[in-house]
Amino acid sequence: MKIQKPEHTTFFYGGTDEIDEADIVLAGFSYDCTASFRAGTRFGPRDLRAYPGDGLETFSFYFGEDVEDVAYHDAGDMESVYGDPLPMIDVYKAAVRELINDDRRLIAIGGEHLVTYPFFLASQEVHGDFTMVHLDAHADLAIINHVGSRTSHGTVMNLCLEAGLEKLVQYGIRSGNRQEWEMRQNDPRIIPATSLEEFDDSLDDGEKIYLTIDVDFFDPAFVPGTGTPEAGGASFEDYVQILKILRRKNVSIIGADLVELAPELDSSRNSTVFVGKVLRELLLTVDKLK
Repeated sequence: MKIQKPEHTTFFYGGTDEIDEADIVLAGFSYDCTASFRAGTRFGPRDLRAYPGDGLETFSFYFGEDVEDVAYHDAGDMESVYGDPLPMIDVYKAAVRELINDDRRLIAIGGEHLVTYPFFLASQEVHGDFTMVHLDAHADLAIINHVGSRTSHGTVMNLCLEAGLEKLVQYGIRSGNRQEWEMRQNDPRIIPATSLEEFDDSLDDGEKIYLTIDVDFFDPAFVPGTGTPEAGGASFEDYVQILKILRRKNVSIIGADLVELAPELDSSRNSTVFVGKVLRELLLTVDKLK
């Protein structure tokens, strides 16, 4: 798998030069070909390197921790894949299998949400069964998308369920079609948490999870630079509370991704800086929850 090395060494200052020295690996995946409204998420990894990487503090006032103390390696951006999603799934699954093992976990930066599917498949091979925690505005449970495609960013959670996902905790969901609504009400594998209390109750202490974050989970007032913004949504403070719940539950995070930043849709680049801080707190939390 070819890697496009970042212009500067890491997303954040610090990190290890050698992947074998890392507990966590960061990598960019810029696939962006099934967007149902506005495209542009292929530029997410690039912008996260260019903006927060140059000026974002590595220290978190929320947790009193510093990214410079985390043993992570920035593997750069994976080779760009365009067009048909089926080859992309095979390419990205193989790339992730090269990056992760029993001890080294991936934080992937997208790209559109369909990339979570190959991440799920690769993680399943390494870790077996786990819970998917899904922070998003959209249910992503469609059987086919609006143009009849079975494989898209709007069907990704359905694809994971079909591939053997046994527990899906969804929080922040406020958009979808009738079939997705009914599926969330009737499928026992899906837990549709509608408050922080319900989210807390949905997880067991020490549970093994994979965390996927679509940035349209946040209110578009904070992150307008995304392809399918939805009215309403979370604040950064809500996000910090979620991470605190995960820490208190002492869950084991086996992997995570952060997807759907479309930076060209926000000329101010405020979305990019906001998502950079989301990434900082995610990296610190994944480091704590092995």
